[in-house]
Amino acid sequence: MDSLLEYRNCPNCGRNDFTVLFDSNMDNGDFQEGIETVYMLPGGRYGRHVKCGYCELIYVNPIEKASKINDDYANRKSGDVSVIRRVRLRATKSQAQLIKKYNNSTSLLDVGCGEGFFLFNASKAGFITKGVELSQEAAAYAKREFGLDVEANPFETLRFPENSFDVVTLWQVLEHVPHPLAILKEVNRILKPGGLLAVSTPDIGGIPAKIFRKSWWNIRKIHVNQFTTKTLKDIVENAGFKNVSCACYRESVSLLMLFMPVLKSPRLYRPLRGLLCPGSILGRAMDKIMLAYPSRLDNATMIGFK
Repeated sequence: MDSLLEYRNCPNCGRNDFTVLFDSNMDNGDFQEGIETVYMLPGGRYGRHVKCGYCELIYVNPIEKASKINDDYANRKSGDVSVIRRVRLRATKSQAQLIKKYNNSTSLLDVGCGEGFFLFNASKAGFITKGVELSQEAAAYAKREFGLDVEANPFETLRFPENSFDVVTLWQVLEHVPHPLAILKEVNRILKPGGLLAVSTPDIGGIPAKIFRKSWWNIRKIHVNQFTTKTLKDIVENAGFKNVSCACYRESVSLLMLFMPVLKSPRLYRPLRGLLCPGSILGRAMDKIMLAYPSRLDNATMIGFK
C-alpha cells in the first residue's frame, strides 16, 4: 500500500507536528479504486485524519499520490446529473447573488466548476465567466448544456497571466486538493488588484460534523483536508489575502442527502445503496424534496481581497 501513498507536512503551515484523530479504514483495494461518482452516496471509506499541533488544520496523512488524484478526477464520471441539477442550480443561484453583493465587476473564474451550475448562474448575473475543471465528463456537460467556456485541465498548469480576473471562486474545492495553499497563492497571483476571492469548504467544526463525527457525510475518501472557519480563514490569509471575513449564502439539500450518515455503516451501505441511490425510484422521489438552510450550518465560506 505504501507505494500508492505519500506522506506530507501540514498543507497550511508546513510543519510536521500532528496528533492522530482517527485511523484510516481503507485497505489496498480501496486506494487502487478510482474516486466515487461525485453524487454517489458515500460508503464510509476514509483516510487517517490528523490535526496539526501548530495551526490546528485537520488533514489526511498519508494521501494518495497527487498524480493519481489528478488522474482519478480527470476520469471521474458525473453519473445521472439530472437528479441533482435542480438542487445545484438553486444553491448556486444564491452563491452568485453573494458574489454580486461584494463585486460588481465583469470577469470571473470558477476553479473546480464541475458541471457548470454556478457558472451558469454567474453568467445570468452579468459576469463574463470562465471555468476550470479536471473531470473531462463534467467539463463537457458544462459546455454542452450551458454553452460555458471551460478548460478541462489542472488549474495549476494553466498559468493564467497576472491580474487576469476580477473574481475567482472555489466552491467545495480545497478539501479535495493535496496542496491547498499553493492553489490559493496562484489565485492571488491571477486576481486583479482589489480582486475578490470566494472560497467554501465543508466545516468540520459545524453542528452536523460534531453530531455525526466519523459518520459525517463529508468524512470521505475524496476529502483530504478538513477545514473549520478558523483554519479556512488562516490559510486564506496565509496566501496573502486581506480583509478576510466569513460569508453565508442559502444552501439547498435534498431529503436523500440527509440519509448519507446512515449509509456510512458498512452493514447498511450495501443493502441500502441500490434502494437509495439517486437513480432509484425511491432515491429520485426523496431527491425532489428540497430543504433550504444557511450555508454556515455545514460549510465554511470566506471572502477575501487581493
